[in-house]
Amino acid sequence: MENLAQVLKELGAKIGFEIALDENGACTLELADGRPLCIQERANLNELDLVSILGEVPEEVRAEVFTDLLAANFYWQKTLGATLSWNADLEQVVLIYPFPLADATPGTLESIFTRFLELQAAWKDRLDEMVADAHEPDGNEEATDEAGDAQAGDDHMIINP
Repeated sequence: MENLAQVLKELGAKIGFEIALDENGACTLELADGRPLCIQERANLNELDLVSILGEVPEEVRAEVFTDLLAANFYWQKTLGATLSWNADLEQVVLIYPFPLADATPGTLESIFTRFLELQAAWKDRLDEMVADAHEPDGNEEATDEAGDAQAGDDHMIINP
């Protein structure tokens, strides 16, 4: 997308953020709950990555939580094209969505950005729930799975339409 800077500026104006990539092709937005959302252009791959930190996972429950996160990543069934990752340096779960810029339009970028924000909010809640359930003595397996209920075929939740 030749005019990425202008498209991001217009998108930011629509949604109430100032979005301008720095000299490294990145910017960080602070979401309403204080968590950062990073936007990173990777020109060599012709993509724009949306990256959101979802939260920590205490060491004593990582095996159980990571198993669930890996299952959700399987063919992106419960992440709708995004990837759940573990940033070992920060010890945080991260949600990443690489958006190919080759055929992007301002409208698709806005749609993808909005859907990513919805997905990251759902996964933030789900991760908090998974950690809480893992701390319960008998491991409550009956927890609701709002983020997991969104399957790749749900048109209203697919990140890249």
